[in-house]
Amino acid sequence: MNIIFADRKLEKYENDYSLAQRKLGSIQAKLYLQRLNDLRDADSFAVLPHLPGHHHPLSENRAGQWACSLEQPSRLVYEPIVPNELADTKDLIELSALKNLTVLEITDYHEKKNKR
Repeated sequence: MNIIFADRKLEKYENDYSLAQRKLGSIQAKLYLQRLNDLRDADSFAVLPHLPGHHHPLSENRAGQWACSLEQPSRLVYEPIVPNELADTKDLIELSALKNLTVLEITDYHEKKNKR
């Protein structure tokens, strides 16, 4: 698959392993690069649930996004880029038709927000 990055920092981490290690830590940097390589090697979103790292679609306020595990509790969050010819369809899009993605962030979306 083709990957683009919504966050320039995450793109830099892919291209500079020592920077990734400094900013993410050695374990997380290694997992981040492994997950990106797995995503690049995948033919489409249809194979993602079978890859290491527990790739899965998200729901509720993150519907349309996917995530995979990094160093617990962090997740790599990404979303498919829907081809123009499928963007206006009201039908469900086959996962095998999704061959491009945007990496959004590394986060712990399970973390509770502090309420004041």
